[in-house]
Formats: sequence, C-alpha cells, structure tokens
Amino acid sequence: MPERPPVTDWATDFDHLSEEWAADGPEIMADLRERCPVASTERFYGAYLVTRHDDIVTTARNTETFSNRVTAVNTNHPDKIKLDLSPITLDPPEHGPVRRPLLPSFSPKATDELEPAVVAMAERLLDDIGDAELADGALDYAQLLPVEVMGHLFGVSAGMGPTFRRWVDGMLKEGQIDLAIARRAAREVQEFFANQLDEREDLGDDAPDDLVSTVLRAEAELPDGGTRPFTRKERIGALFVLMLGGIDTTWSTLGSMLFHLGSHPDDLKRLVAEPELMPTAIEEFLRYYSPVTIARYITDDAEIAGCPVSKGERVLLAYPSANRDPDYFENPDELILDRENNRHMAFGVGVHRCLGSNLARMELRVGLTAWLERYPRFELAVDPSEVQWSVGPIRGPRSVPLRILS
Repeated sequence: MPERPPVTDWATDFDHLSEEWAADGPEIMADLRERCPVASTERFYGAYLVTRHDDIVTTARNTETFSNRVTAVNTNHPDKIKLDLSPITLDPPEHGPVRRPLLPSFSPKATDELEPAVVAMAERLLDDIGDAELADGALDYAQLLPVEVMGHLFGVSAGMGPTFRRWVDGMLKEGQIDLAIARRAAREVQEFFANQLDEREDLGDDAPDDLVSTVLRAEAELPDGGTRPFTRKERIGALFVLMLGGIDTTWSTLGSMLFHLGSHPDDLKRLVAEPELMPTAIEEFLRYYSPVTIARYITDDAEIAGCPVSKGERVLLAYPSANRDPDYFENPDELILDRENNRHMAFGVGVHRCLGSNLARMELRVGLTAWLERYPRFELAVDPSEVQWSVGPIRGPRSVPLRILS
C-alpha cells in the first residue's frame, strides 16, 4: 500500500486507513472517548469520527442530517461517490420500501432452514484441514465459510468463492486506499449480478429459488399501498450489498473469535467445557471484536455532542468504540463469555441496522461450534502482537496461524 503521512494527533488528524489504526484501533478509540469524543481530520476532504455510544446512536438515527448516501470515508471526494447500494445508500422514506421485501430471506425461519447446509459446509472445510498440526483459522476457515454460504444463497458455483473474496478485498480493503482497485471490483460485481439477473429472467418459471430470483421478483411498496418491481439499479445494488455485508463482516468476526480463543486458553477451556455458553459468548465476541465502522454524509451544518460538523463532509460512526464505552458497559475491555447485559451495536443501530443479523449469528454459532468439536485444543502459533489486522472499514485478522494440539 502507498506510504501514508504519519498521524500527528488522532484527535485532529486521524487516519482510519493507516496500519497504525488497524493494529491499535481499540486503544486509539479508548483515548479519543476520554479526551476528544468527536475527532476530526483534514484528510479525506475533511471528516469526523464519533466514538461515544450515545453520540453514535443519536447521529445514526438522524438520517435527515446524516445521510446514508455515502457510507465510506476514503480518498475519493464524497460528491464523486455514486455507487448505488440500495437499500443501504437510501434514506427514509425511500429506504424502507426497498429494504422490507428483502427481510423474509433473512428471517429466523429462513435462517433455521439454512442451518443444516451451513453445518455441512463447515464440516467439509474442517475435513480439508484434517489432521494438520498447523492451520490458519482465518485463511483456511473463517474466510471460506461465509463465502460458501453466500454463494449457496446466490445459487452460483462454489468455484466463485475466490472471485467473491477478491471482490470483497478489492472493495473493503485495498480499494479503500487504491481507488482504481475499488472501481474495477465494483464494475465486475455489477456486471456479474446483472448477468445473473438476466439468466434468471430468461429462465422464467424455471428459475431456481435463490436469492437472485428473490431480488428479481421483489416489489417495493408505494405510498398508496400498491407495489412496483425493483428497478434494475435496485436489484443490482441489493445483491451487491448483500454480498459485501454477508461475507466480510462475518469472516472478520469468526477470525477474531479463533484469534481470541487461541490466545486466551482459559476462555477456550471454559467454552469447550460449557457449550451452553455459546449464545452469550457469540454476543460477547460481537461486542468485543465489532468489525464495522461506517460513515454518513453530512447534509447540513450541524453539531455532534456540541462539536460543529460541516455540510458536505463525512462522519464515521465507530460502532466498535460504542461497544467498549465504559458509560454503557461494565468492564468493557474484558471479554466475559457469560456477560448478560450486552445490548451491543455490532450490527448497527437505527433503520440501517444489518438485515442479515440472524444469518450472521447462525453462521458464527455453527462455525465456532464445528471448530471446537473438531479441535477442542489449539493455540495461537505466533505471538498475538504478530497478528496483522485488516485496513479499512471492516476490522478483522488477516491471518490467524493456529497450532492444533492433541
């Protein structure tokens, strides 16, 4: 990646796309919560970073002033970002009518019906690892399972997996710094889903009952109570955002879980001995290793926590910081497997809360349970400080070298 000027002060010159932020983000956000809860920077054509829980909730819910039309802060000028990822880049009242038709595909019932297939995928990936003494929890497992799941939902060949991974990396990792990579990936994704939609349309009643067909048939609600078919842009945008949201956030969290258990033997022993803790443990991993920091576009001069913010610039909502706010969570910097009071916002907050949260929770539960049943004893094969974390809006370990113990 290109060399970036070093940060002089994270309160007035933050750079969330730097290697330093990737490595030390939780510590940097803890410092900002204390001394400057609304940080700013002249980089990225001017931007802000909100770190306290209540300020993030208030900002996220004010969609009139803090629009979802732009959800990333990178080196592209905000007014030049034209990527349509309906429904996530829509604001109310346009947002709801496009989001609601997608919800049934990610309901608890739909997720329950999918679970046996996900179990089989996890078992197959673990069979590939087999009796190896060393395995990479991220590259050999965590980064593969969500890709297989989304490929299954889209009804495409498993051979698309490496391409999906390249597109996700191109959009959310390298492409955040090298815009040419992001543009190329975005173009390829749009072309791919356009072709998939055309294939389903040509098949008519013989089209498979997959997520592409669901989006093709989806109809948005009209103010008069009627409906209309999704537009071409809405169809492609919905599939695009479902791919991005369904892959990187889940693989980052699953990789973080394996990193944590590989470097915290007491937590590993307890979770193996007490599998009934899995539901609360999953929520705690989501809180502690929240992967997503998302942006909003400022439509008018405003204030956040008494700090002025300028129209036309962007603001980052640091959900990982909100989830470690000591004013909201007791002992926030401790991962407590049986934490009961845990209303985290790993899936966001407000109207744009992740519509795939049921699916993500199921994948994480199935993925971790299958791993622990196959490999109840393992440890990180390197010092935790040697594990590198991804640069970009989704934070997760790039690689998790693990030693499987007998």
